[in-house]
Amino acid sequence: MIFKFFEWMHLLWQMKHYQNVDDYPGSDPKPGKLYKFYPEGAICSDGSKYHADFRKGWKNNLVIVLDGGGLMFDKFSAAYPSEEEFKEGNIQFYDAYCKPSKDAYARLSMFHEKCKKSPFYGWTLMYVPYATGDFHAGDGDFTYTDKEGKEKVFHARGNRNLHACIDFIKQFCPKPDKLLVVGCSAGGFGTAFVGNDILESFPDCKDCTCIVDGAVFDLDYKELAEELWQVPESIGAQIKSNNIVADGLEYLWEHQKGRVKIGYVISIRDFALTRYQRFLDTREDMGWPPEAAEKIEKLITATVNRLRESIPEFSYFLYNYNFNDMKGRPIESNGCTSHCCLWVPEFMRFTREGVSGLQWVKNVMDGKTTQIGNEFLK
Repeated sequence: MIFKFFEWMHLLWQMKHYQNVDDYPGSDPKPGKLYKFYPEGAICSDGSKYHADFRKGWKNNLVIVLDGGGLMFDKFSAAYPSEEEFKEGNIQFYDAYCKPSKDAYARLSMFHEKCKKSPFYGWTLMYVPYATGDFHAGDGDFTYTDKEGKEKVFHARGNRNLHACIDFIKQFCPKPDKLLVVGCSAGGFGTAFVGNDILESFPDCKDCTCIVDGAVFDLDYKELAEELWQVPESIGAQIKSNNIVADGLEYLWEHQKGRVKIGYVISIRDFALTRYQRFLDTREDMGWPPEAAEKIEKLITATVNRLRESIPEFSYFLYNYNFNDMKGRPIESNGCTSHCCLWVPEFMRFTREGVSGLQWVKNVMDGKTTQIGNEFLK
């Protein structure tokens, strides 16, 4: 417990320290150094300037990381963007601008440039911040009324921002030998929903991997995607059910079979997903009573069971543990567990069924189908 406490204190220090990222000077990027760049024409949902991060590697491989930060699901939620820090009791749904804290995630845990244990050590990295509430899929604008009664324009341009970032990174890694697309939370939804879109941008790469961390909702996406997010037709065509993660990964497998490996990692009673699903169901509060956690567990197990039937080489890592508690409590009092894990140092050594989190990631990328947590599927 003491070790975990100090590890979390160090992680919190890193979250603050790693927010300081130099702007890209325009030429000759130093390999291994993280830079901030401003893709042409990219903007956040509130109209502010958008930026992303990249680090040039010394191997001809590329990892694209999709950032998370909530969900804008209707015009009511559009009026309640999140603040810099979460405050209990406040209604807030999504990140509306590029918060300084986002830059830090490009260097945490196995994503750090000096982490030689990482399966993508030495790779070129592009970190795509999330500031549009649309799972990196939107390509349009709409008007809404904010909480003060003023009419505003919401820029749901996540997909346009994403492709501006891809255009930028291609000058350093246009034809990677290996490509990894990975995201947590909203970035995990994005990995499933726009993963095929990204892989289509690198048609010459025959060794691709997509890993989703901490993502699943029961929500009718069809009208949302068409009317508010205004997603490209090729992305909207994926929506077949109220489970956009399962729909997206099945679509990805169908269209990229033979060159993509797919992984899914999630805690069985994810506390953040529990809160959001609770509001989506009740439209009253973002609480997390035991029954709400039970619903998320059923949704997660149904998702995994569906995907292991439809995707023969589907890898997953299910766990009932809370990485987010620095006091070492494995499970919250209401039964809830962690939200996302790939950016947490403890996950690299965390072991289930003789397989560490780090080894599981390596196995997925190497094409070794690894299914951890079958006990939760019974």
